[in-house]
Amino acid sequence: MSRKIKYVDGHMVEYEILKLVSQYDKILKEPCEEVDFDKIPGQDVAYTAMSLMESVKHYDGLGLSANQVGVKLRMFAIQMLDEGKCYCLINPKVVAISDEKQRINEGCLSFPGLFLSIERPNWVEMEFQAANGEVMQKRFEGLYSTCALHELDHLNGVCYTELVPKTRLQIAMGKRKQNLKKVKRLKEQETRLAKQVAHAQKQQENQEPEKFVLSTD
Repeated sequence: MSRKIKYVDGHMVEYEILKLVSQYDKILKEPCEEVDFDKIPGQDVAYTAMSLMESVKHYDGLGLSANQVGVKLRMFAIQMLDEGKCYCLINPKVVAISDEKQRINEGCLSFPGLFLSIERPNWVEMEFQAANGEVMQKRFEGLYSTCALHELDHLNGVCYTELVPKTRLQIAMGKRKQNLKKVKRLKEQETRLAKQVAHAQKQQENQEPEKFVLSTD
């Protein structure tokens, strides 16, 4: 375990990048346990919550449930790219849900390269607890509704591979290696672009400032 430190709102917090379990790990098939704030020290809950949030960013994911990293507790992190924020939902519950559906190709950090078209509600309202135990509510829409419900399934011991017919799953599994190669190429392109941008910025910083001669005529 390698603990890291960051500052949040002026306070020092610790976390670690949690390791993903194998897709064959039985923990993914088992319902997670409620987080009991009276039994689990608050600092441990906060540490796990921060670790989940930092881990989902580390793995370039949108969502990550605790059991995906071997922690059998009802909590998951969701990265809201449109808000530039990451949330950790502890003991999440659905309080309202859309009747209208959407179909999105879902991926999963536990099953890299496997994308499955699944129909889920357009939006969902969830009640949950923050790391300090405070009860909160948040509405997730579009892609984030799919993500939140995907992670809630994980906490119930359900993987998205169980939500499609076996024939469709087999076809998707056949495309998995090809998808992984595409993802690898995209990441390599992103890395090259980032290096080019960094190099251009460094060159610009190293350039001598332009000199001006003021006329006294």
